[in-house]
Amino acid sequence: MAVQPNQQFNMDPPSQQSFVRFFKNLPDKLNTTIRFFNRSDYYTLHGSDALFAAEEVFKTTSVCKMIGADPYKTEGVILNKNHFEAFIRDLLLVKQYRIEVYINQGTAKNHNWVLEHKGSPGNLTPFEDVLFGNNDIAVSVRVIAVKLGMEGKSRVVGLSCADTTATLFSVCEFQDNESFSNLESLIVTHAPKECLLIQGDGSYEFQTLKQLMERNNIMITLRKKIEFSSDSIVQDLNTLIKFKKGQQQTVQSLPEINLNLAMSATSALIKYLDLTSDEGNLNQFSINQIEQSRYLKLDAAAMKALNIEPRVDTSALNGNAPTSILSLLDKCRTPQGHRLLAQWVRQPLKDLSLIKERHDIVESLVNDNELRSNLSEDHLRRVPDLQVLAKKLARKKATLQDCYKIYTSMSHLPNIIEQLSSANVVALNAMCTDPLAELIKDMDKFQQMVEQTVDLEAAAKGDFLVRSEFDKGLEELKNNMNETEEEIQAQSRKVASDLSIEIGKTLKLESNQQFGYYFRVTLKDEKVLRNKKHYTILDSNKSGVRFRNNKLSELNDEYIAIRDKYTGEQKKVVTEIIEIAAGYSNPLAAIGNVLACLDVLTAFASAAINANKPYVRPKMLPSESGELNLVQVRHPCLEIQEGVDYIANDINFKRGKCHFSIITGPNMGGKSTYIRSAGVAALMAHIGSFVPCDKATISLLDCILARVGADDSQLKGLSTFMLEMIETAAILKTATCNSLVLIDELGRGTSTYEGCGIAWSIAEYLAKDVECYCLFATHFHEITKLEEEVPAVTNQHVTALVNDNKLTLLYKVKSGICDQSFGIHVAKMANFPEDVIKFAKRKQAELEDYQSSVFEGSDDPRKKQKIIKEADGLIEEFIIKYKTLDKSLPDADLKDKISEFKKEVLSHKNPYIEALLAAS
Repeated sequence: MAVQPNQQFNMDPPSQQSFVRFFKNLPDKLNTTIRFFNRSDYYTLHGSDALFAAEEVFKTTSVCKMIGADPYKTEGVILNKNHFEAFIRDLLLVKQYRIEVYINQGTAKNHNWVLEHKGSPGNLTPFEDVLFGNNDIAVSVRVIAVKLGMEGKSRVVGLSCADTTATLFSVCEFQDNESFSNLESLIVTHAPKECLLIQGDGSYEFQTLKQLMERNNIMITLRKKIEFSSDSIVQDLNTLIKFKKGQQQTVQSLPEINLNLAMSATSALIKYLDLTSDEGNLNQFSINQIEQSRYLKLDAAAMKALNIEPRVDTSALNGNAPTSILSLLDKCRTPQGHRLLAQWVRQPLKDLSLIKERHDIVESLVNDNELRSNLSEDHLRRVPDLQVLAKKLARKKATLQDCYKIYTSMSHLPNIIEQLSSANVVALNAMCTDPLAELIKDMDKFQQMVEQTVDLEAAAKGDFLVRSEFDKGLEELKNNMNETEEEIQAQSRKVASDLSIEIGKTLKLESNQQFGYYFRVTLKDEKVLRNKKHYTILDSNKSGVRFRNNKLSELNDEYIAIRDKYTGEQKKVVTEIIEIAAGYSNPLAAIGNVLACLDVLTAFASAAINANKPYVRPKMLPSESGELNLVQVRHPCLEIQEGVDYIANDINFKRGKCHFSIITGPNMGGKSTYIRSAGVAALMAHIGSFVPCDKATISLLDCILARVGADDSQLKGLSTFMLEMIETAAILKTATCNSLVLIDELGRGTSTYEGCGIAWSIAEYLAKDVECYCLFATHFHEITKLEEEVPAVTNQHVTALVNDNKLTLLYKVKSGICDQSFGIHVAKMANFPEDVIKFAKRKQAELEDYQSSVFEGSDDPRKKQKIIKEADGLIEEFIIKYKTLDKSLPDADLKDKISEFKKEVLSHKNPYIEALLAAS
């Protein structure tokens, strides 16, 4: 159970009554907005927020107290600083809630509560110190704004995306269809947490936009129309944009300013994030146009179907094995590497040269065990979050500790460059080695400044102080600190003698920010402290027992007091150091970007070499080659699960010969896994990773689109079938001959015949008109007849054996159709009552309408299909002739004509027709 709060509401009854009256009169809010009240030493929540926080933080509402009196009273709960910080991390980063923090600018009795901070999943800036103070949260924070317009009869979308971590605006304008499939692709690519839309728009387009955002789990924030006005955009951007040397110092010279809708959206973002009011943002942002053609398109359905990102924590159920492509590949060692990998899996490349460049580097790291191991296990582990540190420098909010972190990482950079140079790989030199060698020169004077200004010896021990030579007062304080440290060292020798243990080995003298100086012995040596009353134990953990005696406590207090005075005296010098250091933010950010790229490519190599069966480099071809050949392709997440002996299969597509595969077979037979494995391999190849195959040849794709699974979206107001149709409509409007389309069990949400008709028409359109690469898994066996009408279609099935009424799934994909259904066998495996099984068989025979008839050739699926097709043609011809008969003829003549038509049909000796007549 969580530690319960120990503070008390420090308010007398009149103050409680006054506060509750204020609280009750606050504007209404959504349940996903949580209001905190900052009371200096602690925070409080009230009403429904208090009950929610009590359950989330303390797992019980018993910690809630009633404050006030009728008619003004409400629940309240207290959070200390640690509880508050942990709770807002969960609210903003996990639950995707909004936060409001109020502070009292009046007195305890005369309240003047005002809104101090607002935060949301797309606006973490007010809480950056809490969320990123330790640089341990590797997330990118993006918020977008969307404004619609018309260009003639065409719908135009203006989009702006603000990345506050990278201090970047990305903008674009484009035409889109009524499903907004181009917008969805951009949303998947940029992964925003929040979207700003104009409020009060009840149009059909607005509702479609709203559904799109909800499908992609993006928080929607409605803003007034006036906030999307671009009247002040030039002035605002001139304040925020950092212009390059030699560039005109006005945004009016930039091409992006001509994108009117995108600029309106940017204006809304600037106002929402309140960017111009923070001096730390001035001249820090850059702006660029989004190159939509650079990345392969993914839709939200493909992201979900391919398990690209983790959705729920299922590690406990899977032996801690990764269940998503991102977690599988994420062997990164740096926060910026984690962020970049999350970006890359959403932005597969369409540039053949760039993909091959990444593959070249991964191949060199796969083949060079020493380099890969040194990078992963040593060099990259030493790299802090340089991108966040660069931002802190630029905003002049860095500390001496931040400068020391940068200094130590830059000091180690030559070792990384030396290791990379020894590999002598052209792509590695171009992407990493040469840029790092150039950029480290730009940091030389930063390194010299730190050496001249920072006390490096003290910093190595965790004390971040300016060198005492700068000031006589500092020098005197430094001498006092040294004298106190000498007394502390003398005290450690006395303690070692008193306890009869060896100093440095058994007895350790250590210090940290929490305790200051203390002694430590291992747990097994704890007995030396027993019955020694003049020693005070601070705590015990697996590293040992930490303790002090009275003299060390006095000396420690003295040391901390001197150090605090030193810190106060050095503030002016620290301000000057940070002012100078701010000029190095650009090269530092650039170094962070290069190392992030190296980290991700090293992670790809580690994932490839550490797989159950090593991944291979795919051969990438231009789109025109029209090949997608995967030999013994595996699903990388499934093959590493405990107890799974994965059965690999082949995929062989060649445009003009075979590009469309219809897959039939029993449930749980491996159809879904088979088609997903193709999508996963294609995605991994396009982001620069090796792939889980024996051999792979892949022509450049432009999209990976999917309709897999049948989850209800009732919370979003969409039925299974409606969601299926929305996703399929997007596929039909987006797919080209260079797209990979994965479809599984389409048409199950409506009647059998209607579903079959829809599935057939979609399959035929994709196969004949679009001519995309497609894996189409279905239970509608009728669709397998498409192979006879479209030469590029081939039938495949997953195999199963039935022995002694037992079903054995083989998970092997073979050519041809599956000649039977296995539903009743699965029902037997589930121990259905025997009577139910018998009745099911009887009904199956009736409903199949003689499809289960046994005749010569019915044991061969291909031959059976050919015979039934011939029979259908003969029967259709018979019906046409019958309909054209002159009905005015006498009955006898009509009977003769019909008998003649019948003899003509029977003369073909079709086994299926003979079986039908024998059964009737």
